[in-house]
Amino acid sequence: MSQMPDSRISVLSAADLLDLVTMSRELAAVLNLRTLLPRVLARACELTDSPDGSIILYDPERGDLFFAEAAGHSAPELLERWGARRERGIPVDGSKAGQVYSTGVSLRVDALTGDEGHFKGVDADTRRTTQSMICVPLTVGTDRLGVMQLLNKRTGNYSERDLVLLEHFADQAAVALRNATLVEDVLAHMGWYESPETGSDPVHLLSTLRRPAHSEELTVMFADMRGYNRLCQELERPEEVQTILNEFLTELARGVLERAGIVNKFLGDGLLAIFRGEQTAERAVRCALDLTTRMGEMRERWDATSNVDLRFLDIGMGIATEKVILGSIGTARVRDFTVLGTGVNLAAHLTRDARQGRRILVDKRTYRSVQALVTADGPETFELKKPDQPQGRRFERYSITGLASPDTEASTAAFATPAASPSGATRQPEPQDKAAGRDGIFISYSHHDSAWLDRLQLHLTPSVRKHKLAVWDDTRIKAGAEWRQEITQALERARVAVLLVSPHFLASEFITSEEWPALLAATQAEGLTVIWFVVSACLYEETTIPTYQAALDPRRPLDGLAAAEQNQALVQVCRQISEAFRDSE
Repeated sequence: MSQMPDSRISVLSAADLLDLVTMSRELAAVLNLRTLLPRVLARACELTDSPDGSIILYDPERGDLFFAEAAGHSAPELLERWGARRERGIPVDGSKAGQVYSTGVSLRVDALTGDEGHFKGVDADTRRTTQSMICVPLTVGTDRLGVMQLLNKRTGNYSERDLVLLEHFADQAAVALRNATLVEDVLAHMGWYESPETGSDPVHLLSTLRRPAHSEELTVMFADMRGYNRLCQELERPEEVQTILNEFLTELARGVLERAGIVNKFLGDGLLAIFRGEQTAERAVRCALDLTTRMGEMRERWDATSNVDLRFLDIGMGIATEKVILGSIGTARVRDFTVLGTGVNLAAHLTRDARQGRRILVDKRTYRSVQALVTADGPETFELKKPDQPQGRRFERYSITGLASPDTEASTAAFATPAASPSGATRQPEPQDKAAGRDGIFISYSHHDSAWLDRLQLHLTPSVRKHKLAVWDDTRIKAGAEWRQEITQALERARVAVLLVSPHFLASEFITSEEWPALLAATQAEGLTVIWFVVSACLYEETTIPTYQAALDPRRPLDGLAAAEQNQALVQVCRQISEAFRDSE
C-alpha cells in the first residue's frame, strides 16, 4: 500500500474520504474480474473527471504490460491490440506505465507531446495524442500488479488532489484485484477453469464446488498429444520439450475456453474438459476441429525451428455425451472437482484409439447431436471393459473428419447444415444456382464472442430446419485470395447478415477492414437484409452500423440481462431473421 505524508492526505475533502470508504465496500463485494475491472476504472474516471483511462497489468510470463481494461473512445482498439491476447505488449522499459510499475512511484504529467519517455506505440495505433496523464501503481504489500492510468482530464491539468485520491483508490482496487485473482486461481486448481466471458459468479461457483456430487448430462472431452514419448527421445534438451508441451497445453486450454468449456485437469501431455449447458456436443466437436487446425499450425512452427523432423507430432481427442457424476471428492479441506462415470470412461477410451489419422472419435450420442454439421466415418462397434471383466459393454463410435461445409478445408466455420441420408451418413451439400434464391444466413462476429454465436445458433435451429437454411460464420477463415472469394460467395448466397456487435467486434481489424466492406457491397446487391444486436456495451454509434435494422434495443446489451431475458432476446432476433425469409417466399 502506498505510503504518503499526512500533509498530502489533507488535500482530500470530507466528501473525498467518504467516497473512498463507500468504494472500498463496493469493491470488497466483487470477486468476478470481468465485473470488477470496468467498475474500478469507471470509478477512477469519475473521481478525476477523465474521459480516457486504463488498467494495465504486468504479465510475468512475457515480461511486459498489457491492457486488462480500458475506457474511452479507443478502448475497443486498445483491448484488441494491446490486451491479454496481444501480439505485442507495452514494454516495461521505455514507457511511463513501465516506469511507474518498476519504481512504484506515481506520475503526474501535464504535457506529453515531445516527451521522449512516453511510449508512442499506443498513440500511433489509436491515432490520438495523449495530452495529460496521471499514472499510479497497483500494489498489495510488496506485490506490484500493474498500474492505473488516466488521461486527458476534461477540466484542465490533473491536480495534487487527483493524484492523492487516485493513489488511495488504487490501493483499494489492488486488494480487490488480488482477491478476485486468487479466487479464480482457487477455482482453476480445483478443476473449474473457464473463460471470464462466461460471467459466472465466483461465490456461486465456490458454493457449487462444496456441494455433494450430483448427476448431470454433459459432454466430456479428452485431448492428448500423439508422439510425446518420441519427442522426449528426439530432443536433447528437456527445456525444448517443455516449451513445446507448454504451448500445446496453452492452445488446448484456449480452444476449450473459446467454446465456453471448462478445463478440468491437465493430464501429462493432454487435458480433460467438460462442456455444460446448451449445445454441449456441438461446442465440444467444434472445439476439437479448432484444435486439429491449431495442431497443424503448431507442428509446422515447431518443425521449422528445429533440426529434428517433428512432423510425427499429432493430436487425438475423444468426446462422449452422457449423464455423469459431477462434484467434489476428497476431504473438507482438500477437494478435487471432477466428473465420474461411464461417459468419462467412454471419452478416455475413444481418446486412446484416436490415432493413425483418426484425430476425433465420438460416441453415438455426440454424433447424433452434430451429424447435420459434420462429415464422419462410421459407425463402428467397440467394447468397453475393464481388464478383469470377462465381457464388457458394446458401443458405437464415429470418426469426425470435418465440417459438412464445402469451405471447411479453409475454415472451421460451418456454412451449410446438410441433411442426413436414411442410412445416417452425412450428405455433402449440392451446388445451388443463384437463380434458385438466397437461402443463407451470414453471421459476423468476433471469436471473443463465440459463446454468443453458439447460443444464437441453438435458437436458430427450428428456423434452419423449417426453411432449409444455410448458416455461415467466418472468423476462423484466414486472409488471402481464396478467403476473399469465400466471403463473396457466402454473401451472394445470404438472405440475412447478422452482426454480433461488441467492443471486440468493433476493434477487429479483420471485420472492419475486410469483412465489413464486402458486406456493405453485398447490401447494394439484390436481397440482403442486415440485422444487428449488441452483446456487450460498445461505441456502436460511432460507426455506420446504426443505419441498419437493430434487432434489439442497443442500449440493453445481452451480457447485462438476466439469463431468462437473454433467451427471450435471442428468440426475438431469430423471429426477425425468420421474417426476412418469409418475406422472400
